Amino acid sequence: MRSKLFLSALLVASVFCGCSTFLDYPYFTVKDSGLNWVSIRHYNYKTVPIQRVSVRIDGNGMVTVREGTSMLVCNPFAANNNDPHWNDIRETRIMLPREEVVPLYQMLVDRGLFEERKKGDSVNTNEAIFVSANIQCKTCGSEDDIFGSSPELAEHLKSVLMMFYHPQPKNRR
Repeated sequence: MRSKLFLSALLVASVFCGCSTFLDYPYFTVKDSGLNWVSIRHYNYKTVPIQRVSVRIDGNGMVTVREGTSMLVCNPFAANNNDPHWNDIRETRIMLPREEVVPLYQMLVDRGLFEERKKGDSVNTNEAIFVSANIQCKTCGSEDDIFGSSPELAEHLKSVLMMFYHPQPKNRR
């Protein structure tokens, strides 16, 4: 009787442990959903004031690109409207077919978007990149610069950003 109880407990523990690793697994197959989204924010510290770019890719195919020096570029809830660069924001919207969005999400998942990252010192002092995402009810958000924790992922995020952001020279007066 004791051995059956022990084996039952061992079986339950092994099933539970197996399921928990399956639920936390950072690699998965992306399915088409309008609820999926990825937001990439890039800061260029080489310029004064700081140049900001934000690209949000929604699962329905809408891509919103914001650029400028305003804090509103990366934070639509910014409240410091006395900032001299408050109005320096440009926004562009692009529509992609939904079937083109899924491979883009899948590439980011395969590159480790949902991997657990440890904070590290950024090796790149000229720029910073941050990402937030919700894909198939899995969420991630970076409080720290991705260049510090995963430089390879940061380069992939930057390449995705550059797919939609095409810098234009400013008109000088």
